[in-house]
Amino acid sequence: MARKFSALQSAAVIVFLSLSLSLRVSQSVSIKLSEFQIKSDLEAVRLKRMSQLVGGPSGVKEADAEIQDILDKTRAGFEDKAGVKFDEFTAISYRSQVVAGTNYFIKVKVGTDKYVHVRVFEPLPHTLTPSQATSIQLNKSLEDDISYF
Repeated sequence: MARKFSALQSAAVIVFLSLSLSLRVSQSVSIKLSEFQIKSDLEAVRLKRMSQLVGGPSGVKEADAEIQDILDKTRAGFEDKAGVKFDEFTAISYRSQVVAGTNYFIKVKVGTDKYVHVRVFEPLPHTLTPSQATSIQLNKSLEDDISYF
């Protein structure tokens, strides 16, 4: 049996269907945004774990007395590499990388508003080998990120 709807009933059905479709689209967009957030969170966790793995660089840390000691022992090697005697040689911050020993990437203050980045390799203790002044990057600023070099 065919049923006849009034114009008002037909309009109400159209509005209901439109709202239902809008809700589904809205839920779909919300789901996509949630999936993006989950993917972003998973990527952040993955990057954090990579930085904690053997061979992965650590996050940036504030330099302490141990890092300054390593730097003091290798200062002459870095001055030879740069061809200059630095007025100051103070460790500011660093990253480390565990390899067959440890690489230290250190931001060093060498004068008023003057910085360099140095890489020191510290062999495993059983080798009885001293720390090595591996490489230096000149003309750095306090804001420059310490990265692998």
